[in-house]
Amino acid sequence: MPPRIPPHTDLHAVVDSPDFDSLKERTQKVVEQLGFDGFMYVMVPREDAMAAAPRAFFMGTYDPDYLRLYEAQQWFRADPAAQRMLRTDLPHVWRSADFDTPQARPVLAAARRYGVGAGAIFPVVSSSLSMAGLGIAKDADPDAEYLSTQLILPYGQLLSIYLHAAVHRLLQLQPAPALKSISQRERECLQMAAQGMRDADIAAVLRITVRTVISHLNNARTKLQADNRAQMVARAMALKLIGL
Repeated sequence: MPPRIPPHTDLHAVVDSPDFDSLKERTQKVVEQLGFDGFMYVMVPREDAMAAAPRAFFMGTYDPDYLRLYEAQQWFRADPAAQRMLRTDLPHVWRSADFDTPQARPVLAAARRYGVGAGAIFPVVSSSLSMAGLGIAKDADPDAEYLSTQLILPYGQLLSIYLHAAVHRLLQLQPAPALKSISQRERECLQMAAQGMRDADIAAVLRITVRTVISHLNNARTKLQADNRAQMVARAMALKLIGL
């Protein structure tokens, strides 16, 4: 039996979200209506897609421990779902066979441990400069849920488009308090972090301690309401606090 189609009001609520917290909550509501447990949205500059430390904006409701592990292990390089975003704009329901390589098997094993089992990926046609996609998942066997997941592909694709539009709009907003409160030293640390410099390298250039660099970056991350270093840099760039 196919899932209930989410009312149009829910999708409009997603695109009209006033902030990222509301956007996450409203997107999660639609994801649950489609019969899934959680979601993950990511946007990466195309030139960074295979970089050693890609700048990225992401948000979602997957287990935070899984997301930290995914980022630390750089599993985007081996994850077939993530790699599909580089090659096609078509949605894809994943199966166990997609992960049948030595590089991808650890990704699938970890995902299953954290409840990311059956699901699908929805690439978003963004621009020649960036790529984006939405993943939805639930704690179930991907092969057993393959046919039923195919039924929600049109609705998941719609959700990905609405979500992407909302993220793009919110990233362009200029929150005056955050802009005014970012100090010059914090901007300098942000700029160097955006260039891929490590904390120790930043400390050496600015002639301050590594602990002070970490403090500046943590302060900037809090002011930008970012969950991690990559998201902090992406938001700082979107707000034109720093440049390329």
